[in-house]
Amino acid sequence: MATIKDIALLAGVSHGTVSNVLNGRGNVSVEKITLVENAAKKLGYTINAQARQLRKGKTKRVGIVVPQVKLKKYSDLFLGLEQELQSRGYEVNLYYSDNLNYNEEQILRNIESTNPMAVVLVSTFTDTADNMLGDVPIIFAERKPHVLPANAVFCGFDYEKAGKELAARCSGAGKGRVAVFAGHLKYSNCADFVRGVEKELSYRGIEYRIFSGEDFLGDHRSFEFWFDREGFEAVIAMEPEMISSIFQAAKSCGKMPALRCYVLAGKSVLDETGIEKYELNYRLRGKRIGKYIEQIEAGGTLQQSILELENDGFCDRKIAACAAGQELKILMISGPTSRALGYLLPQFTEQTGIRVRLMEVNYDELYQMAKNCTISSPYDLIRMDMAWMSELGRQVYRPLDERSEWYRGIRSGLSDSLSDDYYRVGNSHVAFPFDPSVQILFYRKDLFESPKICREFYEKYKRQLEVPKTFRELDEIARFFTRTYNETSPVRYGITQAFGGAVVAACDYLPRLKAESRNIFAGSSGMLLKNEKVLQTLDDYKKAFDYTNKETNLWWRDTVECFANGQVAMNIVFSNYASILLKGENSEMLGKIGFAEVPGGHPMLGGGVIGISRYSQKQKPCEIFLQWLYSEKTSALITYLGGYVNHKKLQENLEILELYPWIEDMERAFTIGWRREEEREVDGFSEFAFEEILGNAVRFVVSGIMEKEEALEAAQERCAWMMKR
Repeated sequence: MATIKDIALLAGVSHGTVSNVLNGRGNVSVEKITLVENAAKKLGYTINAQARQLRKGKTKRVGIVVPQVKLKKYSDLFLGLEQELQSRGYEVNLYYSDNLNYNEEQILRNIESTNPMAVVLVSTFTDTADNMLGDVPIIFAERKPHVLPANAVFCGFDYEKAGKELAARCSGAGKGRVAVFAGHLKYSNCADFVRGVEKELSYRGIEYRIFSGEDFLGDHRSFEFWFDREGFEAVIAMEPEMISSIFQAAKSCGKMPALRCYVLAGKSVLDETGIEKYELNYRLRGKRIGKYIEQIEAGGTLQQSILELENDGFCDRKIAACAAGQELKILMISGPTSRALGYLLPQFTEQTGIRVRLMEVNYDELYQMAKNCTISSPYDLIRMDMAWMSELGRQVYRPLDERSEWYRGIRSGLSDSLSDDYYRVGNSHVAFPFDPSVQILFYRKDLFESPKICREFYEKYKRQLEVPKTFRELDEIARFFTRTYNETSPVRYGITQAFGGAVVAACDYLPRLKAESRNIFAGSSGMLLKNEKVLQTLDDYKKAFDYTNKETNLWWRDTVECFANGQVAMNIVFSNYASILLKGENSEMLGKIGFAEVPGGHPMLGGGVIGISRYSQKQKPCEIFLQWLYSEKTSALITYLGGYVNHKKLQENLEILELYPWIEDMERAFTIGWRREEEREVDGFSEFAFEEILGNAVRFVVSGIMEKEEALEAAQERCAWMMKR
């Protein structure tokens, strides 16, 4: 087997240089990195990751021990932990004990020998001996021992409350005999759950029977259930797998089950029908434990509050049915969210009896149709761009009663970070945010983390290659990654631009201008477009065109698809188009996507709003539709399918964040994002018209049709004329 000494000899470099290259240290020239990499490849050398960690003097290893892996709640715990820690360089190892004390003891000895950072344990022991892992920090999950060791904490849910609320839901639907399935009552979570169920069923005078014991006897209990002489009308279970076992046993016994089923389950976007689900976010628990372990490594004050978890409970807010024959007509832009909504409308009709006709049009056509809806409208609900609110909001939409229960219910589920621009015009609330979005910088993480590329960038610019925080840095990095200027670049282009349409061009350019000049509005005297800051940023934007594929992309979808094919290093795009990165057949981005705040710290807000047409005669059906649309389940499904409907709980839905991790960072981006500025909110001012005027000036300059001074002077004259009107 080849050694570091062999590589050094073949590459003609020192032993220390080889070590630095193989361990990812950046203090080696590009030339020597290439020599070492070629020599290692030729000799078939593969560095041992564990040995590398030991040489660094510490391990970032975490062990997680669960009773078994077939229960989804344990795989969710592991996935949440891994999701939080793996991207931060931790190695997460999963073990299972089969619920046997002896197995757990052996596993813990093996884990201790690897010098782990921490151990996450769903223990088979109820009385935990001190020093079971020496001084290794332990996080007990799910089951709490009678006495916690000094080096341990606990992270769990309120199982007694869960049992009580499940029993209450079951009791409200019928008074027949109930079977309660749980694990062994020696474990704290099972005992607490059964206690809560018993209290509620006894209080309501409902007869029940407890089926409890070790998990491996679950199938035996299921057969016993079907041959109980008195029979059961309903089942309350601690695991979805228990319900599955009951129905599998029914098939074997030739039974025809007619049961009401109530179960504790993890967070899931897609649910089984016919089962009432009480949710506990097992994945979020894993993520919270991961954050706690990061605090252990940092050596700071441990905040045990991050381990405090609330039950999500029942998330199926009941939607009222409506009189037969009701139909809603909805106007909206064609895109990922409308497509996802279309998939779910049959479900809405089945639940409520309300049919929905969806009219989807492109951006420019939607604007003209929205303007026409100020005079009359065949539509009951209208989605329009949030940038049109100042011009059209009062004329298109019916004001919403902020005191009404249905309004407050929707608003309470929406993120606090969303701007009032999505809700109101002046003092009137007229709409809700629909597919709200904000600009995000996406970049090729694999390029920014490559030691060889980082070293090459350092040799060229004498600074570290980092995600850009300013547009000056962005342009410098974009030039470096453009093959016209750097023939060794692994990609052809540094950045994308979208300026094929006027409004698109304005949105692509305005974050640069906002970062340099906070305000270009001069009250009654109009716009100050022809000034030094505007001229300079427009000149910089034009130069950045040389770092693109030089296509006049008409829409953000075009730039995302260009980035997704793997030939571009960076892309600034509105978040509601980002799901395309993962869905294109030719996407090269899987596992490589990095995302960050837009350089300069002033991302544009985008997306749309939806409200009730002032001409609609169907107020109640509209309210029912909006309540359904903004329910946690519907918003999660639409987002999972590639659209976006905002809900606070999306930040805790790790199934969705695993697909679209940038959603977690959108909260901060929304708080600093902007679109309509207060100075421009005057009668007669159209934000859409302003963006169209400025965007055309940008297009003329980049395309070489006009010089920047000439284009901006024409734009300023048009703005002045618009404001006089």
